[in-house]
Amino acid sequence: MTILVATSAALPGLAPDDRLLLRALRALGLSAEPAVWEDPHAAWDQANLCVIRSTWDYAYRRPEFLAWAQRTAATLALWNPAPVVVWNTHKQYLVDLAERGVPTVPTRVLPAGTPASLDAVVRETGWETVILKAAIAQTGRYLRRVDPGDREAGQRHLDRLLPHEDMLLQPFLPGVTAEGETSLVFIGGAFSHAVRKQPAAEDFRVHDDFGGSVDPVDATETQCQVAEAALAAAGAPLLYGRVDLVPGPTGPVVMELELVEPDLYFRTAPGSAERMARAVAALLE
Repeated sequence: MTILVATSAALPGLAPDDRLLLRALRALGLSAEPAVWEDPHAAWDQANLCVIRSTWDYAYRRPEFLAWAQRTAATLALWNPAPVVVWNTHKQYLVDLAERGVPTVPTRVLPAGTPASLDAVVRETGWETVILKAAIAQTGRYLRRVDPGDREAGQRHLDRLLPHEDMLLQPFLPGVTAEGETSLVFIGGAFSHAVRKQPAAEDFRVHDDFGGSVDPVDATETQCQVAEAALAAAGAPLLYGRVDLVPGPTGPVVMELELVEPDLYFRTAPGSAERMARAVAALLE
């Protein structure tokens, strides 16, 4: 049995965290190798299963990435499955989650090629401070916080991108800076571990790329319940998932449901890479 762990051309040997998974797979006696998703000469036709991991460039090439996922799924087992990849790589899924009853950050999707007035949306929603970001995004792509006094600059940001990109508009939730973001990791349908991500001083972005910190944390029962509801709303079997929660006015709400290539923070939770490896092995049986 051969397992390919999909990655990007910028990380041909996988991201450091995903190398822990590669070692854990090999420790189980499995044949596992990284493969760049866009490499036509990778041994796709010789593998039994592909796990999507460090494919961190899809936001700039989503049509090609989706075509690869569907083509790959036609010849071998792909995890997570191709329909999940299609759904979860556009943040319209946040609107879907809310419609399915999952507590979610309120989200407006602004379609590419359609002019939008930031002032008009703010008046309609009552959101004074808002977040703008791309609907197909990783690591805060085109992310901008727009305060009431910054609305003209925010409109220029929107006008520059909206002809080319679907954009998201969301209210800024102060709990992000006060309490940070909690990411709950699930493997094989079961809760595995959680981390707390805090933004750097004077910032609101929790990504470590922007100076944010990541530390292990115990998830609360309420957080687990919200995360489980989000995963169930995906409506498909999942090998892994990460649910990013932030404090809302009445409890935790979903900021992101990451089912394609999220950092799973194996490095913060001893034994988690091995749990993932065993879940992969179970898929081969």
